[in-house]
Amino acid sequence: MSSRALSVGAGLGVLLAATAATTAMAGTKGGMYDMSAMINEGHPFAASSYNKAPTTMPPGQSMRPIAPPSPTLRYTPPPRPMAQNRNQNQNRASGAHATPYKPFGDVMSGDLFGRFYISAGAGANIANDLDGTATGGGAYSISFDPGYLLQGSLGIYLGSDFRVETEVAYRVADYDSGTAGGSTTTPAGDIQLGTGMVNLLYDMRFGSDFVPYVGGGLGIAQIKNTAATIGGLAIPDKDATEFAYQAILGVTYELDHDWSFSLDGRYIGTSDEDVSATAITLNVRYNL
Repeated sequence: MSSRALSVGAGLGVLLAATAATTAMAGTKGGMYDMSAMINEGHPFAASSYNKAPTTMPPGQSMRPIAPPSPTLRYTPPPRPMAQNRNQNQNRASGAHATPYKPFGDVMSGDLFGRFYISAGAGANIANDLDGTATGGGAYSISFDPGYLLQGSLGIYLGSDFRVETEVAYRVADYDSGTAGGSTTTPAGDIQLGTGMVNLLYDMRFGSDFVPYVGGGLGIAQIKNTAATIGGLAIPDKDATEFAYQAILGVTYELDHDWSFSLDGRYIGTSDEDVSATAITLNVRYNL
């Protein structure tokens, strides 16, 4: 019983000693309950250096501003695949082209028969004066009345508004008056011109049913004219085959997909410089 009481007394003594030490340290700086250091410490936002406006740093000598490149309107194609570049380089080295040049487009594609057409026409034939030398010597000149022309053709549309046609035509004009040896008479006779031509024509389309066209042709001409006597001079007849050429200018009215009508003017000349004519023709065309 006395030992137990002794132990309780020792414990109470130690507890009282610790309480007294803590109470003694409470009033000193740095003690467990000392709040003065925290209360008296300055607020960080109150620092004079914190409220100053930020200053800009001037660029150094090595920090030159770089302007963006000026825009360009030129189109730069994307790079081709390596295989395509290699094939084009091989074709260029061998002298071959990757895609052949086709001035009239893909002529053989589609319905080839559907590209053909037939045409027929008639009109006025105006032969230019015929000048020459009479049989016994002496120059003569013969003028003509307006005559007529008949023609027919078979053509094909090549694409890109081009077409090619083969044409046969017959022209005739009667003598009007003849001058030779200082006298003028009205001789009897005529001049006839049969031609076979190959024409290349170009249609100028502007989104209308009326389509202007231009063209030209090359071929041969069979020339015949009647012998005559003017002022006592004998004018020989002529029967010859000559090279021929012609120029064409006209306009087409496309009625529908199959039928169209055209009005054109044609000048034809021959290697015989004395024989030439101009014709105004009306044509009808049917697409096969």
